Amino acid sequence: MAYATALRYNAEAYQWGAAGRGLCVCALWVGLAWFPPDSLPRAAMQLLPVTAGAITTWAHYRPGALDRVVVSRFAAISWLGRHLSGAKGRATVDLSGVLECGGILAALLLYVGPVAVRPLPAPLYVLGLAVSTVHVWSALSQAMIDAGWYNPDEPPPRLLVRLRPLIPPALAALGFALFAWPQYAEREDVPVGILGASFLAASFLLLWPYTFIIEALLRSAVATCHIEVGAVRLDDALTLHSLVKNAVRSVMRQVTDDPGAGAETRALINELALVVEETRLKLLDQPELPQSLPTLVKRIQKLMPHDQRQTVVLDEICSTKRRLSKTDFGLVRRVLPDFVTNAWKAGAQHVGVSVQVEENSARPWVAVRVEDDGPGMPVDAGADPYSSLRILESHLRRFEGTIEHHPGPVKGTCACARWRSAAY
Repeated sequence: MAYATALRYNAEAYQWGAAGRGLCVCALWVGLAWFPPDSLPRAAMQLLPVTAGAITTWAHYRPGALDRVVVSRFAAISWLGRHLSGAKGRATVDLSGVLECGGILAALLLYVGPVAVRPLPAPLYVLGLAVSTVHVWSALSQAMIDAGWYNPDEPPPRLLVRLRPLIPPALAALGFALFAWPQYAEREDVPVGILGASFLAASFLLLWPYTFIIEALLRSAVATCHIEVGAVRLDDALTLHSLVKNAVRSVMRQVTDDPGAGAETRALINELALVVEETRLKLLDQPELPQSLPTLVKRIQKLMPHDQRQTVVLDEICSTKRRLSKTDFGLVRRVLPDFVTNAWKAGAQHVGVSVQVEENSARPWVAVRVEDDGPGMPVDAGADPYSSLRILESHLRRFEGTIEHHPGPVKGTCACARWRSAAY
């Protein structure tokens, strides 16, 4: 949720940031009109990297621009588009960032430092420092709150995470070293004064509280999303229970009492009822894992009519700690409702459920056993080739499986489904 929220606000903020930094670059180009003529070639060369960075950053966050770049017939331009697309949503170093950061430093060295252009009008000098500071602030503020810092699928490298809080003080130290450079024009002082240079350099330290405020707003937005989504899911779960689940349960009762209803129809109704219950519990954000056997047993119990839930007890026992594969759990989910439904329809008051994985071969067997204390199965049970049991057994044959029924130890029936475990 944090990553998705960060992507949303970054998409809008980055476009405005790229546009603002583009204006800063334009201002630096306009300032060349007041540079000494012999310094113009060098000054233009030093402005080219940041200009290229501004253009690539604008293309990076302009909707649809990268798509056109990727399909360019020029290999280098197409590679650039793929590179920038791959960097979206990730806290990583990309070409646009390198060009902007390295480029603005090269542009700043036109005004300050040991290779600065001399002489420059004092207003132009101050303007160059101010525009460069705004550019750096815009670029680094977006880097500090990039959505990639919250990407759960591709988390940022540990080195970048450790370096992130060091960015503001490093920028402040570099800024002070350059802005307070003692040589300016023909005089030995800085036109904005040492206090002004210190102020510009210290402004980068504000990236700390800025990042803190943005992350606090992000956490608030995420918390609000969770609350609103939870309210919607609860309302949907209540609607599903009131309108859909009760209706399906009524259909189940009618189909069960109708001797003309086919076994496949009963199986489909059972499956539909289980899907409705699973969906309702997912909407309620139940803590149990979707592939948890206890959870499955509880869901099956909730499919029974209200007047029989209290008398039928499901004892779930799993003799293995091994996690069932997706296919095996799907088969258990298909077999159990049918076995349990047959038991309570036969009048059983107690139903025991056991799921075992027999670790005695390279490809183990999965066994689902359901024992009940009902009157026992009729002699001709399962003889109908279109019964639910026969349909189940034909499905299990794909996994070398079978279904067997035996009389219980004292009374009732023991139904067992067995198949070769699937690895996926």
